[in-house]
Amino acid sequence: MDMKRSALRMLILIIAALGAAGLEARAGELSDRDAANAPVAAPVGARASTQDGTQSSAEAHSQELIAHVCEACHGREGNSNDPSVPSLAGQGSAYLQDQLAGFQAQRRVGAMSGVAMNLSRADIRNAATYFSQQILRTGPIQTADLNALRRGRAIYDDGIASIDVPACASCHALDGAGLPSAFPRLAGQHSRYIVAQLRAFRSDERLSTNGMMQNVSARLSDGEIGAVADYIAGMQTDQVRGRPGAQ
Repeated sequence: MDMKRSALRMLILIIAALGAAGLEARAGELSDRDAANAPVAAPVGARASTQDGTQSSAEAHSQELIAHVCEACHGREGNSNDPSVPSLAGQGSAYLQDQLAGFQAQRRVGAMSGVAMNLSRADIRNAATYFSQQILRTGPIQTADLNALRRGRAIYDDGIASIDVPACASCHALDGAGLPSAFPRLAGQHSRYIVAQLRAFRSDERLSTNGMMQNVSARLSDGEIGAVADYIAGMQTDQVRGRPGAQ
């Protein structure tokens, strides 16, 4: 009788082990659709979701990616200290996901291309969600040319009707917050980065989906690009009439 009970217990243990192995194998066979609908790993600083308080592997991977890959260039919490590298803090999640997908598909080409090629859909979603939740921290624009700032504000708010340049605010909002998910937040972005992107649009080195930015930038002079970029860099989304150059 004891031998029969021992054999039965052994059989139960074997079945349980086989079942666990089958579940692990199935987990590795999730389709892209299933993976896209999987829970998003918590952003940096979030509490672990496991019941015993330990950190899940997905959360750990998300934090490692952001801390050691993204923030290495884009700054802590997405606030870049390099004026040639964009700040990501406060940018729309959908817009960031679209841009990373563009780098993966080689619709955009640049330093991010190599990084994006190694990101999963979950990586892209997690990073975009994290940066969209951060606070953009900016300082006052360092320029003594108030006339240039006024000129930049006029271009941003009203455009240049004589050469068919629409107002930047018509797509990016009067306060520069953007119109997610199609148009990015511009307020507080580095002037040097904005100048580089407008020139890239003008020379077709960077393409926009419908060609709008190529058409707009092609009509702007270097001086106009610099003026509007400086104005945008000094904007704050919680200020509308109290912005630099508003006198």
